[in-house]
Amino acid sequence: MLNGCGKLRFRIPALALLACGLACGAAAADAPPDCAASGPHARAVVDMAGRTVTLPPTVNRIATVGSVPVINGYLFTLGAGRAIVNGLPPRFTQSNRWWLQTAIAPYLADRPVLQGQISSEVDLETLVELAPDLVITMDRPRVRVLEAARIPVLFIEWKDASDIRANMHILGCALDRRPQGEDYLRYLDDTMRRIRQALAGTSRAGRPKVLYFSPNTMATPLDIANWWIEEAGGESVTAGLAKGGTAHYSHEQLLLWNPDILIVNSPEQETAVYRDERFAKLRAVRNGQVYVTPTGAHAWGQRTVEQPLTVLWAAKLFHPALFADVDLSREMRTFYRRFFDYPLTDEEAHTILMSRPR
Repeated sequence: MLNGCGKLRFRIPALALLACGLACGAAAADAPPDCAASGPHARAVVDMAGRTVTLPPTVNRIATVGSVPVINGYLFTLGAGRAIVNGLPPRFTQSNRWWLQTAIAPYLADRPVLQGQISSEVDLETLVELAPDLVITMDRPRVRVLEAARIPVLFIEWKDASDIRANMHILGCALDRRPQGEDYLRYLDDTMRRIRQALAGTSRAGRPKVLYFSPNTMATPLDIANWWIEEAGGESVTAGLAKGGTAHYSHEQLLLWNPDILIVNSPEQETAVYRDERFAKLRAVRNGQVYVTPTGAHAWGQRTVEQPLTVLWAAKLFHPALFADVDLSREMRTFYRRFFDYPLTDEEAHTILMSRPR
């Protein structure tokens, strides 16, 4: 609902925000506001923390802080990648798993870095020197620190699938790129509809038990993993755990779950599972059903705008007969061309799907 003149309460995703140039009552409560409207000197959006963030009329320079590959993915999708003024943190550049980030945006390779290898603290001096019009972060505790730089800070959140829609509305309005965001959301809806239609005849008993986890920490990011596993026609063994955050569990619990399929985040983790005798009795290990999520702009099992591809990949893995006609390489080439303006080759698609270094 509208709260006063020109401010929109956030919790309804379809009505995520309102530009401050709108008059009271200009948008109906059941339709997205015309967030492209703005004043001559500034405009405002309401972020995922309910904060009203005042922006310049045009945002040309953006700093991404915290979950940098995730935020960059949003900006690539909105056609705003060239506005990013900082490079990837060292933990991403020291591994070639994130090569697609700089393939999509080669200019990122030479941009200053705001965060270190070990500490996630932001170098505020470098941030000020970069003079961004806007800082985007997914780290709520860091917002106050970033505000000290006197630069507008926009907080976005990704706890569940509905947040993808809300974030696209917020960022689309903030960057005046709402049509690009709506195009992505149409693709997301269409892809999920295709998958659900293909799975419509499957019973719960016909769905494999699946665990997405880190064998090093024995942990699962619950909301993200449970969502894409279930949407892909699997039964997430962690679905019954408390919602939110990351779940940690014991090897004994893992043996009780005894999943049919294990999914990990890297080839190194796959090797660790097969080498660790504590996993040897698991059905997934005995049957050779341990798989690595692909990594494109970000790891597909994590928060990423590539999530529709994640669900397609997993659905084909869980139900190969139902999705035999899905050409993942073609789907990827279409996605990356349409949303990242990147001409992915067959070889690159194969490299991503095989989850092996380039």
